[in-house]
Amino acid sequence: MLRLYSTPLSANGRKVLAVRHHLGLDAEIHEVDVYRGHGRSPEYLAINPWGKIPTLVEGDLVLWESNAILQYLADAHGGGRLWGQSPERRADVSRWLFWESAHWQPAFTPLLAEVVGQLLSGVASPETSRVRWDDPQWSVLAKFLERHLDGRRFLVADELSLADFSVAAMMMYVRRAGFPNALWPAISEWYSRIEALDAWQATAAGPWREEAPAP
Repeated sequence: MLRLYSTPLSANGRKVLAVRHHLGLDAEIHEVDVYRGHGRSPEYLAINPWGKIPTLVEGDLVLWESNAILQYLADAHGGGRLWGQSPERRADVSRWLFWESAHWQPAFTPLLAEVVGQLLSGVASPETSRVRWDDPQWSVLAKFLERHLDGRRFLVADELSLADFSVAAMMMYVRRAGFPNALWPAISEWYSRIEALDAWQATAAGPWREEAPAP
């Protein structure tokens, strides 16, 4: 039996839960609210010495790093769905997973840290959000993603894949942070397609539950 230690309040935690849901996999879900310090408990540190989420446990396998977990779920339990059957397709999807962890998420994190922290603690509202959407480091990446998505429905081969779940994860915060949709129409339309997925809606939690899927 798969065991997933995660929380849908976190982008990294949610994307794993959403892929598990989309693939229809049975799993024992253990809520680990890292925002309340649950990741620092001795019991959890014995599983994941970094104290972060998510973590997957199956038999003797203990796996952390969210994008590695996505690949394992698709490969070991999903018959390659969302990842691909050919080496070329899997490499293309993996490229976006690396891009997300090396560039996209690190640029997003400082941009959203304050407002996400305030929203999770219940002391902020969308009206009080102040996010510098003109941040140079983030804007370079957003321009690249906007160009890539222009005329495409999804990131790889125009089919839903792990790449979409991974790159979309940090976008779960943006509606509550005043994202300028008009400036980034291709990104906005793509993320609306992700929001409309049953798996994404089923894993909405906390301040992110009010996301508005595409009509």
